[in-house]
Amino acid sequence: MKQSRSGNNQSRTWSDEALEATEFLFADYRDFAFPPHVHETFGIGVIEAGGQQFRPGRAPSLIMPADTLCVFNPGLVHEGRPATEQGWRYRMFYPSATLVARALEEAQDRTVGGEWGFAHHVIDDPELYREFENLHVSSQLRETLLERETRIAVFLRRLFKRHGNFSPVGTLARVAPRTVGIVRDYLHANAESQVSITDLAQAAGVSSTQVIRSFSAGTGMPPHSYLVSLRVERAKVLLRAGTSLAETALEVGFSDQSQFTRHFKRLTGMTPGQFAAETSLQRRR
Repeated sequence: MKQSRSGNNQSRTWSDEALEATEFLFADYRDFAFPPHVHETFGIGVIEAGGQQFRPGRAPSLIMPADTLCVFNPGLVHEGRPATEQGWRYRMFYPSATLVARALEEAQDRTVGGEWGFAHHVIDDPELYREFENLHVSSQLRETLLERETRIAVFLRRLFKRHGNFSPVGTLARVAPRTVGIVRDYLHANAESQVSITDLAQAAGVSSTQVIRSFSAGTGMPPHSYLVSLRVERAKVLLRAGTSLAETALEVGFSDQSQFTRHFKRLTGMTPGQFAAETSLQRRR
């Protein structure tokens, strides 16, 4: 992750190689102004504070205010500058057209107008705003590959369905017991590994989107949440046996002890250290 600071402006950028080297940006710009430029990718983000004055092409400038999503299509010449005295703080990511197409295209799905895209640049959708922040932070924290892929895929489908030109023919998620069973068995057998959506799709013989939708409908939680919960349960067994925190984290599949502690506390209400201490006392009694 690269961090940059210049005067009143600061930013952090990183590339998530799991998502075709997709670029992510978190920035707080007080007086910085972007000159006219272009991206070959989509630009999708949220304005967390302040506001940005955004000019698309030769069209009049518009304001992207706080608490809104901001989007633009590939190839759009645009420029940006502060719209408030405090500038603007925002999070962005730049998915390629290929990544977007993979999240949207299925045999029964169709575009409206030829290519995927957006007609408007500012979107007021609190639910999708929260979803975007969650997927952005999950990449920043290097959560599991499965979580990062799933959050991106689910968000893109919802964003393009609600505010783009994506029109799926069938919108109701169907429970497919065979798919659910295969995916569940695969997660149990490979819980300590770096599992991807592609792995699950190939194992079940269905598309990536079908994996997410079928498993979520059948179990009540998406595959990445199921995987994390499974790892925490296996960690409890090791901690009760006296395995160290660091060793337990790696053995059950977490990338480091910090990630392990964060998820363990979220799911159990206590840290792994507290759990280990409690079960140790119980053993001595």
